[in-house]
Amino acid sequence: MLENGQERRALTNFSTELNLTQIIKTPTRITATSQTLIDVILVSSTALVLESGVINTSISDHLPVYVLLKLKAPKMPACYITTRSYKNYNPSLFSSDLVTKSDRLLSILSNTKVNTILETFKDVLHSTLDVHAPLKTFKIRNRSCPYVTNEIKELMKSRDLHLRRFQLTRAEGDWVVYKEYRNNVKTKIKAAAKDHTFNEVREHKHNSRSLWKIINNIIPSKEKETQVYSKDPKRVAEDFNLFFTSVGRNAAATAESLAKDNNVALSNPLSNVITYPSDQLFNFQSVTCTEVQRIIMAMPSNKSPGPDKIGMRVIKDCLPIILGPLTRMINCSLMTSTFPDLWKISEVIPLLKEGDHEIASNNRPLSLLEVVSKVCEKVVLNQFSSYLKKFNRISSHQSGNRSLHSTETLNIFVTDTMLEATDNKNLTALILLDLSKAFDSVSHSILLHKLSCIGASPEAVKWFQDYLTGRSQYVRIGSTKSSARPITHGVPQGAILSPLLFCIYINDLPGSIQSCNLDSYVDDSKLYKSFCIYDLELTTINLEADLQIAAKWCLEHQLLINPEKTKFLVVGSRPMLQNVPTEISLTFLGKTIRPVLLAKDLGINLDSYLSYDDHISKLVSSCMRKLCQINRVKDSFDNETLKLVIETLVINKLLYCSTVWSNTSSNNINKLQSVQNFACRVISGVGKFDHITPALRELNWLPVEKLLLERDTVMAYKCFNGLAPDYLVINL
Repeated sequence: MLENGQERRALTNFSTELNLTQIIKTPTRITATSQTLIDVILVSSTALVLESGVINTSISDHLPVYVLLKLKAPKMPACYITTRSYKNYNPSLFSSDLVTKSDRLLSILSNTKVNTILETFKDVLHSTLDVHAPLKTFKIRNRSCPYVTNEIKELMKSRDLHLRRFQLTRAEGDWVVYKEYRNNVKTKIKAAAKDHTFNEVREHKHNSRSLWKIINNIIPSKEKETQVYSKDPKRVAEDFNLFFTSVGRNAAATAESLAKDNNVALSNPLSNVITYPSDQLFNFQSVTCTEVQRIIMAMPSNKSPGPDKIGMRVIKDCLPIILGPLTRMINCSLMTSTFPDLWKISEVIPLLKEGDHEIASNNRPLSLLEVVSKVCEKVVLNQFSSYLKKFNRISSHQSGNRSLHSTETLNIFVTDTMLEATDNKNLTALILLDLSKAFDSVSHSILLHKLSCIGASPEAVKWFQDYLTGRSQYVRIGSTKSSARPITHGVPQGAILSPLLFCIYINDLPGSIQSCNLDSYVDDSKLYKSFCIYDLELTTINLEADLQIAAKWCLEHQLLINPEKTKFLVVGSRPMLQNVPTEISLTFLGKTIRPVLLAKDLGINLDSYLSYDDHISKLVSSCMRKLCQINRVKDSFDNETLKLVIETLVINKLLYCSTVWSNTSSNNINKLQSVQNFACRVISGVGKFDHITPALRELNWLPVEKLLLERDTVMAYKCFNGLAPDYLVINL
């Protein structure tokens, strides 16, 4: 670039065409015999260049180049949120103020229109709460440290004062005084942090999600990037709301298209639903104040409030005053078959799953409903669940949302079936079905018909109809809200009744299967059949036929079944599996499904041999990772709290569904024991090469092998004493 040669002319022409300027003018490579400029910096505007040049260094004869630009750092737009300010909130004063308006609350007791009752109830509650905890718009900032008290802040000021004094005087005495203050501040902060963490853990000891939040808050980590949107937040909120409200409708339309593309002849989904005797109909019963109080006190206080910005904490604070009117409102809703219109509005917060946060499909909608509406839902859930249990209306093949049932009991039953087949030198074909957006695509008309068939009285069906229809939602991003859009499909997201309603929706699916078995845990369904190797061809035909039946049933009910995510596993002993042809496959909705070696079902990683090697390896890795995280912050806990945290977050995870895989190899048991040993060392501080047995005894922890045996024994006791599902008891 120093000589007017061909290379210089080529670069000059190139930069001229692009309106760029080369700003390095001095040599960048200097030897004893030559000087060359072989490093360049091209800029589009020299007005932005403050300084440029070559840095002289003795490290090499090839010198680095630099440029300083006059650039304005883009200012991050402030993010605001509107919520109630509890800075000056006093529960006693709030309750006292509410008592002065008791006349308006008492007027509710003589009213029969639930929407009017709710309007009066909310008006009184809002007007009073607005005085004590007004709605304010806050700029989102980093939260101040919750355990740094005013006393500690004063000590920090004194510490900084003595540091400045030492910097001026450089006197040894001032340095000693500064160190005393510095060490005192460190000690105070450490003690305050430990006390704060102890209290937080005690308060949330039964909530693993809250415990992880506490631990993550004290683990040093990179700050999360603030999500900034390139488009107007209002436009983004509108686009997100359009996407979220159309998910169910689009899934139902896709299911219809899938049926047409695969020539699946759909029939009326209501034609084969079992109708129960009319002398056993379900009717709502009036609820007492005692029952409503019990429900409210059992609800967590730390959940986010709904659109009205009134949390459960406030409801509990003023419960003695509002209990009567609230009970009256719930009873009025049940007796008049009316679900209040204001309770049908939900606020949706987009939570990023992965990828670009500006793409709606990369976000999960978190739906927030008014907390008082959930009290009413809980009343309905308790009454309707009791009825369904009393008259045995839910299929025995459904384990979701039922007492004594769990993912563990269902996994035990299916695994036992496969092990029994293996003992008889047979194989088991296991197909894990995948339903996409199942809760969102439920048809209201079909669900209401099934509620009627399962035993709900016309009045109860009318209540459920009012509960399901006329709903709407808006999306909130910071303080920006979209307009409300109607929800035409699906059971309400985030609602207490939704899982039970979905179970009723698919209640007759298992009965439609002909040759195989089908069991479900809410929307997770599996189709399986044991067979002799000599019947492989016939079994394949039966599996495909039942897959077709299951697909037809789902598509008729507007549920989108996903053949690409459906897993096919053949389970058996190693010698028997060697006889299975490698080319075995199933045809399902135009897709070819081949057996896989590993598949995850209800939290258990299954393999074809039921050895659980893969499950144990992943489990050990996950638990060790959690223990390492906890170990980094263990100084923030005392031993008792640390033990509680590890038992809740690690040991419980380690033993999840242990009765299913407790027959795994001794090598796997040893891997699990290493996790327990490490957990014990974290709590007790025992060295790496010290004996662990005394420390385990001090913690009252059984070795893993005996712990698994104990859990197996407890499950056997439950089965023998009617504390387990019928499908486990009946085979004893």
